[in-house]
Amino acid sequence: MEPNSKKMTGISGLFRRILSGSASFARPVSSADFIPQIDGLRFLALLLVLAHHVFAAYLVHTHSLGARELPRDWSLIWPRSPLIAWALRLWIGVPIFCVISGFVLTIPFARNRLRGVPPPSRKMYLLRRLIRMEPPYILNLLFLFLVIVFPWHQPHPVEYLLVRSRVFLPHLVASLLYLHAAIYRQASWVNGVAWTLEIEVQFYLLLPFLAELFRIRHTRLRRAILILLVLASTLVSLYLVQPSGSAWLKLSLPVQLQFFIAGVLLADLYLDPPRLLRFGPLAGDAMALFSATALVYALCKERLAWIQPFLIVALCLAILRGAWASRLFRWPPLTIPGAMCYTIYLYHSFVVQRLLPVTVAMVPGGHGLLFDSALQFVLMLPPVLVVSAVLYLVAERPFMILSHEVARRRRASRATAGAVAVARS
Repeated sequence: MEPNSKKMTGISGLFRRILSGSASFARPVSSADFIPQIDGLRFLALLLVLAHHVFAAYLVHTHSLGARELPRDWSLIWPRSPLIAWALRLWIGVPIFCVISGFVLTIPFARNRLRGVPPPSRKMYLLRRLIRMEPPYILNLLFLFLVIVFPWHQPHPVEYLLVRSRVFLPHLVASLLYLHAAIYRQASWVNGVAWTLEIEVQFYLLLPFLAELFRIRHTRLRRAILILLVLASTLVSLYLVQPSGSAWLKLSLPVQLQFFIAGVLLADLYLDPPRLLRFGPLAGDAMALFSATALVYALCKERLAWIQPFLIVALCLAILRGAWASRLFRWPPLTIPGAMCYTIYLYHSFVVQRLLPVTVAMVPGGHGLLFDSALQFVLMLPPVLVVSAVLYLVAERPFMILSHEVARRRRASRATAGAVAVARS
């Protein structure tokens, strides 16, 4: 009995370790790579996007201002309330995500050139993206597809299932391949927010080529090129892509490229700040307040759209280097959901669409559009976070851990190979 009991203890101990690890919401990264304020910024961006989607869902569900289908009806209801303009400006959360993504992905490449650390393997870079992002994305699309085609209370369930599957299966395949916008010229029918992930994948493929700019040792020249690239891509987006009338272009990388490149610039300034930006913590707080205010003002002025990427860079840099601002964005109530932002982003629309009819019935309107929609946002936030937390532990964090472990073993293997080579020489 003793060997068996030992075996059971070992197995139960293993399961306990797995469960205790799964119950942790901490982001599995090395201490050198972890910047907690980034997760706080992610959550800020997520709150803006969630507020935008809750407001839009509330308008459609209640037919407020005559809204029947969005985004089709934005231009129709625009003159009927000043809140519409502010609801659309909440979409600035997506550009903030793009800047953060550009920053985080650039850091390993920039460290190699600026600080002489071992260069990242392009193969490992793509493999980690594949392990980290693909399984949660595939699981999300498959789940939403099954929800769409399942014959909920249908009089002819088999016929319904076959018809819906025939219609939505090509859209599922296109979304899985990140080609829905390219093929259908519209956002995914399975998960409407997936068009931004298609753009992100396009940037993943472009980044290793952009990172070659860090071969330029002349700091001012490299940064001047990055600033010019941000400006040029902004002008392309504002004056070529957006007015083009091409739905595919509006759902592709050129519409957001300036913000990704701004993230590359942010990585450069963060790792090697110029003398002008080597300010103290209190000056960082003042800069955070100023850049946030300026960004809100720029969002209200179309002629200032070109400066938005730079203001987001200034805001991020100030938060990373400030005192109170840095402390705020390191606060666990912001960083913990920020670590789950990918899962929240994938599932928040599903939760909102299912729960909004319930919350609207529970809390009838009549207090004004601003109050009623804000109340719906407050009611919607807890269930979105709770559902996403469970899904994060089950369907995302294990792949985060796996991606981190693959990278750790790769580094250990390269270090061992280097030590063997030195010993032989």
